[in-house]
Amino acid sequence: MTSFGFGLSEIISIPSVFKENSTNSTSFTEHTVWCIDWRPSQHWMFQIANVLFFLSYSVPTSYYGILFMHSTLIAGFLILITWAWRIVCAPDLFTWNLCFLFINILQLIYLIYQRRPINFNPELEQIYRNMFKPFKITRIQFKKLVSEQFAQIVTLHIGEAYAMQNITKTDRLGLLMSGKANVLQDHQLLHPIGPCEFLDSPEFESRGSSEDKFKVSVIAATTCRYIFWQRSALEYLFVKETYLATVLATLVAKDITIKLYSMNNKIMTDKGSHLDIRLPSITPAIASKECKPPIVKTLKKLAVISSHCPISPIPAVKITKCETLIMDKCQTTNGKFNRMNLANEMGNTGVENWLEKTSKYHSLEMADDE
Repeated sequence: MTSFGFGLSEIISIPSVFKENSTNSTSFTEHTVWCIDWRPSQHWMFQIANVLFFLSYSVPTSYYGILFMHSTLIAGFLILITWAWRIVCAPDLFTWNLCFLFINILQLIYLIYQRRPINFNPELEQIYRNMFKPFKITRIQFKKLVSEQFAQIVTLHIGEAYAMQNITKTDRLGLLMSGKANVLQDHQLLHPIGPCEFLDSPEFESRGSSEDKFKVSVIAATTCRYIFWQRSALEYLFVKETYLATVLATLVAKDITIKLYSMNNKIMTDKGSHLDIRLPSITPAIASKECKPPIVKTLKKLAVISSHCPISPIPAVKITKCETLIMDKCQTTNGKFNRMNLANEMGNTGVENWLEKTSKYHSLEMADDE
């Protein structure tokens, strides 16, 4: 019979031995416990190994805690292997502990490999530090995002186009790495784009069909380098990297907000005051059906995001008649502004004409609430 079978038969036979001698009170006390003869304590190597195991399982589950756990387990199994080979001479104990030793060594190597230094070129390093590192994106995740499997890096020379109005499809997302680009609509400058800014965040977020076209042109003002992702490639990546998808969606939304505020910040009155879309007098004009669709839809989007992002410091364009209009129509009662319907008056100012001509976000116009 094998040693395992012999040991099992000993365990099973204990109740029968107890039944045979149950009449004897002395035998009863002897067989109420499993172990009659306790062996002396094991060798000191066995004790030290178990102390190391106790310490390894007591550490927190942080990165360095896991490193410490595997390191102490490796030391403990090394001691147990020595004890099994030299002291008790048990090949089965030696084999099992050797297997556990190899498993922990592989785990430790993998953890160290994950923390290896990953370096990027200066442009990608700037993007990682400014945009993704604050969101706790690891270098391994960022490396996967900018790898050749999902992204491409392209150079644009002065005058070359990233997108052409009514020609280029909105099926990708571009991020400017270096240089400067201008956004134009009907040959009119809307705003510039600098490093670490998305080239087409509004078009990408519109989630239109793959056949949708840009409503603006994006032209390189200097020699530019940008990285872009196809929409299909990002969707495939985000299925596996859900946190990375959330972070990128947040960055795109922030970029759109800054661009919208840069457009709003260009509207200025005669005396240098800005027309703030959060003014109570502007709200009725946004909801009014009497205004033309471009201003209604553009101001709606500006109003939605006005409370979430500070105004971008873009040079302002002066628009006349705005201050007089607002001051005349906003009357005070008990120190509070009363909302006035300025739908008819808005058509007489330069605000509507300016938004109709310069807004690049007509491609993202919101549907009017019926």
